[in-house]
Amino acid sequence: MPRFCDIVMKGGITSGVVYPAAVVEIAKEFVFKNVGGTSAGAIAAALTAAAERRRAAGGAGAGFDRVAQIPDYLMQNSRLYNLFVPNAGTKSLYHTVVGLFGRARFQPAWLAKWFALVWAFPVAATIGAIPGVAFSIAVIRTYADTALWLWLLALLLVIATVVAGMTIAIAFAFARDFLGRLDSNGFGMVTGINDADRASMGALCTWLAKELELTAGIPGDTTPLTFGMLWDAKRDVAAPGLEAQPDSTDVNLEMITTNVTWGRPYNFPVATHVFFFDPAELKRYFPDYVVDWMVARARKPQNDEETAEFANFAPKLPLPAMGDLPVIVATRMSLAFPILLSAVPLWAVDFTLPLPPDGKRALEHCWFSDGGISSNFPIALFDSPLPRWPTFAINLGGFPPGQKRSDDEAKNVHMIKRNEDGVRPTFTRFTALPGFLAAIFNAVQNWNDNTQSVLPGYRDRIVTVYLDTDEGGLNLDMPPTVLERLQKRGAAAGTLIASRFTAPSVLDPVKPAALDWENHRWLRFRSTMGALKTYLTRFSRGASTPEPPDVRYDALVMANDGTPVWSHALPPESRPAISALTGRATTLGDDLAAQPALDDSLPKPSPNLVVRGNLKS
Repeated sequence: MPRFCDIVMKGGITSGVVYPAAVVEIAKEFVFKNVGGTSAGAIAAALTAAAERRRAAGGAGAGFDRVAQIPDYLMQNSRLYNLFVPNAGTKSLYHTVVGLFGRARFQPAWLAKWFALVWAFPVAATIGAIPGVAFSIAVIRTYADTALWLWLLALLLVIATVVAGMTIAIAFAFARDFLGRLDSNGFGMVTGINDADRASMGALCTWLAKELELTAGIPGDTTPLTFGMLWDAKRDVAAPGLEAQPDSTDVNLEMITTNVTWGRPYNFPVATHVFFFDPAELKRYFPDYVVDWMVARARKPQNDEETAEFANFAPKLPLPAMGDLPVIVATRMSLAFPILLSAVPLWAVDFTLPLPPDGKRALEHCWFSDGGISSNFPIALFDSPLPRWPTFAINLGGFPPGQKRSDDEAKNVHMIKRNEDGVRPTFTRFTALPGFLAAIFNAVQNWNDNTQSVLPGYRDRIVTVYLDTDEGGLNLDMPPTVLERLQKRGAAAGTLIASRFTAPSVLDPVKPAALDWENHRWLRFRSTMGALKTYLTRFSRGASTPEPPDVRYDALVMANDGTPVWSHALPPESRPAISALTGRATTLGDDLAAQPALDDSLPKPSPNLVVRGNLKS
């Protein structure tokens, strides 16, 4: 019988084509219980959860069979490239970005990219060439009968004038589009819907919404896959959605997005009820039937105050209960690579502003952009102090210095081979200002993920898929040969990580030492107990020895005066039991502090237990 596992997948735009083959290989040995990711990893996570939902509903492996076919589908007729359909006002800008950062069509690359810019801005290029053409006419008239060397020199000046004029004109046109057209398009070039043909299945969100439904086995053409359909795979898809996630689910899907308006990440599906949506606005991002579903299932007011508030906010509506939220909406909110993909607009009230004289507050935009801005590799997404089953993590990275791509795709993926491996920091080398600035951005974006990924009990469950410069990332127009080898590389990654954790932890005396599931459990136990010792020792010190004249915390628990009475008060009947629990936790901290053996041979680096805000609320 297959065992449970969780999986987390890193963001990487088109690099996500490695994921389908990887999860298909893992699904042969494991059942996915919790699935998560960021950006392109969120797409893969949603498809994986959809396939697992179908398996839980009695569909056997049909969902994963469909996931396995996705890379082949994207290889045909440049479908991966064509998914990124620019909107009406951003076509030239889009072709410019693809020309500058995409794969060169011929060599030398700089010349290919220049011609791509001309193709992106033909009108500007033509206008820019006019001075050069006029100059060429003057040259022909003046130097027609002169010496050959003088004629050739004049010809070079003509070419330089034409190229310079075209380049300057293109630069002005690019700046005009970049500064003037992105704002009105959600600060990006691609919303995910084809403006010219909203029903086109070739656009990102239209294709993905339907692919999720087909993979999950959802019947009909007007029912999007929702989080509630994942939580309970056997429930009627037409039944009312669940208000909150139940304790036990068939499959749990989570993804990170970044609320750039508030400067913080969110973990969808969220528990908060503060967000609203504008149906007309969201139809620029999602198929009509998805938005219509949200309108029909918008959260109902809970009291008279909310009834009046919702009426004031119309035509904007509150988000549906999370069980009714379409998966495609949260996925697209996580997948919003800045500039390339437009940020997704929701609405909320700014309660820091004074109440207007009429007593009616207004909604303001909250822009949600790529989850990778705040956490591109959320390896701790389903973390537990002591795991019940493995959490696999698929990382994406460039080839290490000195290692070249191999024809054997199994050599292009990597997992550490010893408990001591993977601790050393990775160097980001630079010698010029652009490299320095890029390194700063990398540190700001990834410091938390990088620090978490080297911890014991974390680094041994990461498989890294190495990518070359022409693979993944912003290479939107990768040829079929590249996509095919990335598919094989993903399969190799899935096979590698699944094989490491297949054997259960049963204290087999004849099993050789290895980085397997039993070793992973032991590492997590040692590491967690070390962190718990530090945390509870500090708890004990704070609880039992406050700085005079402060009272002890057990006195606060039992108090009849002061702050405990009027602020977040405990029920009087519960206070004795909670005071006793505080004492037991204090004693446990003292007992842990008295065990120096917990510090012996402690896996490094040691983690810290910290209190962090809930990313769901």
